[in-house]
Amino acid sequence: MLLAEQIASTAAMQAVFSARATAQAMLDVEAGLAVAGAAVGLVPPEAVAAIKAACNAEAIDTSKLATDGALAGTVVIPLVTWLKAALPEHAKYAHIAGTSQDIIDTGLVLQLRAGIALLQADLATMADAAAKLAATHAKTAMLGRTLMQAAMPTTFGLKAANWLVAIDESRCAIARGAGEALVLQCGGAAGTLDVIQTDPVKFLDAFGAALNLRVGPTPWHTSRAPLARLAAAIAAAVGLAGKIGTDIALMMQSEIAEVREPAAPGRGGSSAMAHKRNPTLSIAARAAAVRMPGFVATLLAAADQEHERAAGAWQAEAATWPALMLCASGGIAAMAEALAGLELFPAAMAKNLALLPAQQLPPAIDAFIQRALNSHQNIGNELG
Repeated sequence: MLLAEQIASTAAMQAVFSARATAQAMLDVEAGLAVAGAAVGLVPPEAVAAIKAACNAEAIDTSKLATDGALAGTVVIPLVTWLKAALPEHAKYAHIAGTSQDIIDTGLVLQLRAGIALLQADLATMADAAAKLAATHAKTAMLGRTLMQAAMPTTFGLKAANWLVAIDESRCAIARGAGEALVLQCGGAAGTLDVIQTDPVKFLDAFGAALNLRVGPTPWHTSRAPLARLAAAIAAAVGLAGKIGTDIALMMQSEIAEVREPAAPGRGGSSAMAHKRNPTLSIAARAAAVRMPGFVATLLAAADQEHERAAGAWQAEAATWPALMLCASGGIAAMAEALAGLELFPAAMAKNLALLPAQQLPPAIDAFIQRALNSHQNIGNELG
């Protein structure tokens, strides 16, 4: 992994999308395939046990797997060759009824499920921090700004409440997108599951149950819109993190000085100007937000796929999803940390507010904040 990519992503997400974790996800699918085969009498119990035991990526040379996969046109060919070599007595039962796309797509779904859980945890931290700021600073008056100019009095609590509502909306959108997109892929060679001549529904149900995945009505080999919609929901959440980062960075300007990101050893310094305290967490969130549209554009373009298996468009997704998830992890985690430790300076807010003639705060502010807090509680109960 490039140094810049390591800096811009979290260690937890790097672990989910590492080469070995990717191989393990595909091997988990192969193990589930054996369980499904056993459910319809194609794989004997002793072969299932042997396949499950052999599906351990720790022994794989991932560099060789990548090299051989590039040569073969799909990483599944060398992966299955490796698996069968580890099962000399049961090799004929490995990969039964499977095809490369079933293994790759379902492996990606398993990785996305793990990665989205990480994103949702950080988004929940963001939301809880915003809720605390909204409640604590409901009466902390500050200058509202429109078109970058002094506008009307508001409160920092309302600003945080607006962040809160948008964060919770993103959490819900990602949950909906994941529910739609994270589905078992199993159609066999051409989407007809031709190898399963007896009780294909039982086979599919057993396969889905083995991996704890929903089984859709049909295979989705060239139906990629649900994945594209999920990507857009994630990108929107990162865009929101960037928006909040923009607000914080502007309020951190030396001449404004209304807030400050949490301190940490080595954070926010300058190699040339020792007096500076830079908004590094906000910068990370904004940088991630800038990159997101490119990833989503690729996945949207890849939704145009020919017939029963695409030649190029599907393959374009393979490198795009890990990059998107790594980038999203860095941006969202940075903003979760920024909000959780954000320092406020109410005196500076009052000083800047004095640019306006004295005015009463509108009573709607309290109502808006309370509605945001109530909604947050309901969404927390819904999402768990």
